[in-house]
Amino acid sequence: MSHKEKKFANQGFSTIELLVVMALIIVVVSAAAGIFLYVSRVQKRIMANQRVQGSVRFALETLVRDLHSSEIDYDYYNQAGLDLIESDGVTVVAVEILALRDSSYQPVLYRKNSDTLEVCRGLSCFTEAGTWSAILSDDVQVVSIKYYIVPGVDPFEPCSGAACVTLPSEQPRVTLAFTAQSKDPEPGTSPTVLWLQTTIVSRSYRR
Repeated sequence: MSHKEKKFANQGFSTIELLVVMALIIVVVSAAAGIFLYVSRVQKRIMANQRVQGSVRFALETLVRDLHSSEIDYDYYNQAGLDLIESDGVTVVAVEILALRDSSYQPVLYRKNSDTLEVCRGLSCFTEAGTWSAILSDDVQVVSIKYYIVPGVDPFEPCSGAACVTLPSEQPRVTLAFTAQSKDPEPGTSPTVLWLQTTIVSRSYRR
């Protein structure tokens, strides 16, 4: 090795070169950290969305199963003084409690209580002793829930003669408008919100 080559080999890195390398390393590490944090937030949001969808799907399946095998409790709304249709006979009024009667003619009630959806079964539902069960997971909250019941009067109400003509000849159905969201989102992120609207037709028939 010549003297010139030995001198070049012993020089090493200059201060400027070290600073440039450190700056590049900081840039690369910062970019990698930013990508990691972004991916982490996306994963958490996807997981929150899956939890909301899974919980709402379970609640909807429970409600659909009950409605398919039950009939709408029009007497409940009449006794509560709740009109299901406006005086114009066309505009449907939204209610916040879905009242059903199962195949044994036992009450089944759905309601929003605080920030969850609850169901109660049996005659005790009309008393303070009624047992209400939440059907949404603890990390999901109900923002709003509305039930639109059509027709507004019981089409299966006992009648005779001309009185039967005035009864609607359509199967009762409920349109559900439901908004739910995840609880306690990560700092700096907004909660996962799910909007749902579906119409469920009762399969109960008696005439």
